[in-house]
Amino acid sequence: MSITHALGSGKRPCETGAKEVSSNHTYTPSDMAKDTLRIWIMPTQVGSRTNKHFARATTAFRKAHPRLSVELRVLPWSIAWAEIMRAFKRGDPPDVLQVGTSWVETLSHLGFLAEVPSGVEDRPLVAPWMGELVRHGGKAIGVPWVAEGSGLVARQDILDRVGESANTLGEWEGFLSLCRNLAKDANPEEVDPRHPLPLGITCRPEPVTLHNVYPWLVGGGWNFPALFQAGGSMLAHPSSRAGFEFLGEVLRANHTSRESGAIQPYRLTQDFYQEGKYCFLIGNPWMVVRNLVDPTAGMDTRWPVTYLPIPSGPAGPARRGGGSVLAVSARSARRELTWELVRFLISDGFMDTWTQSSGDPPAHEGSLWERHGEHPDLVRLRTSLASANPYPSHPMWTTIERVLARGVSDLLWRLLAGEPLDGKALAAANATDEELHSILQLAWDIAP
Repeated sequence: MSITHALGSGKRPCETGAKEVSSNHTYTPSDMAKDTLRIWIMPTQVGSRTNKHFARATTAFRKAHPRLSVELRVLPWSIAWAEIMRAFKRGDPPDVLQVGTSWVETLSHLGFLAEVPSGVEDRPLVAPWMGELVRHGGKAIGVPWVAEGSGLVARQDILDRVGESANTLGEWEGFLSLCRNLAKDANPEEVDPRHPLPLGITCRPEPVTLHNVYPWLVGGGWNFPALFQAGGSMLAHPSSRAGFEFLGEVLRANHTSRESGAIQPYRLTQDFYQEGKYCFLIGNPWMVVRNLVDPTAGMDTRWPVTYLPIPSGPAGPARRGGGSVLAVSARSARRELTWELVRFLISDGFMDTWTQSSGDPPAHEGSLWERHGEHPDLVRLRTSLASANPYPSHPMWTTIERVLARGVSDLLWRLLAGEPLDGKALAAANATDEELHSILQLAWDIAP
């Protein structure tokens, strides 16, 4: 089996809008004689070595299928949805594709994905709710691959110096108090890793902003799934107020400015891991997982890091759950062989090697969780994943997500400007709700 590829930008795909860069492959006569499967993936950590890592992780599968060629394409998350939809509209989608858990409903509703045959998946999930997200019309349409959720990645050296831990930072009050204390010594105009700013956060109107803000809103009492089902106020509902007001306090303590609030998420990541500009970063703890699996990966960060759940608000703990799924195109001509590849990609044999480069925690029980499951970071991560709440499933979720992200971003900017959550801010939230209602009123034939 040979592997051809088209690599992405080299940046973290979920946090960049960079254009895709393709890598050309020169085919030999023996290549042309082989069967070909096309696979598109969006790993958390992408770089020039992604193709090499994938080849190494699939060694056993290649040996078992010497006459098979796999055409690998690596996409940034920022363009993946558009590329997937374009491929299906053209009639030439990949055989295997990685999709976000919130995309499954849309792609299934359009009839783009094949039903999962029996025997592909035989291990329990780390986060049982993922099993529900891959079902459509009572049938499994995808196989959970990577479990993901929003949390805090923290610089352990700073926490040790100030005497804080997961126990003391478990609630809003303790977290905000530490942010304010850190801000007293931090200079927003000059990076000093000994005195970092409290939190790396962006207010950009992008889905990643919604992912990072969502748990804080839920912790304040905002029950978006219930409001979404009820069909009334959503972003403008009074229950969102506590979370937004708390985030406003954090933004002010953080010395967040118009310039820093507009920073690219990828730049935030670099500033956190390489420059030591922040004590906390909201997001996926891929680096924490990589460091556990492969200690040599620590060279990619200058500071020891640890994983902490999002602090609990007045409504209790709040975890946003997501992740990604491996699905097979309904157009795939080699269905049996394609599902055999999917079965291999969720196996320990593949994931043990793949996680060393991607930092993506496997969705299924297996050797990673068995070997490292007692480590405090993975204990906290697993507990957070198991108790997380995903977004509601809806065929138009990608559109809903973009509108909601813009609305959340707008309110964050208003808070940053010192506006109260009344008057113009409330009117803006109501405008977002009206746009969401107009989307929900479209004629989608959705089975109950």
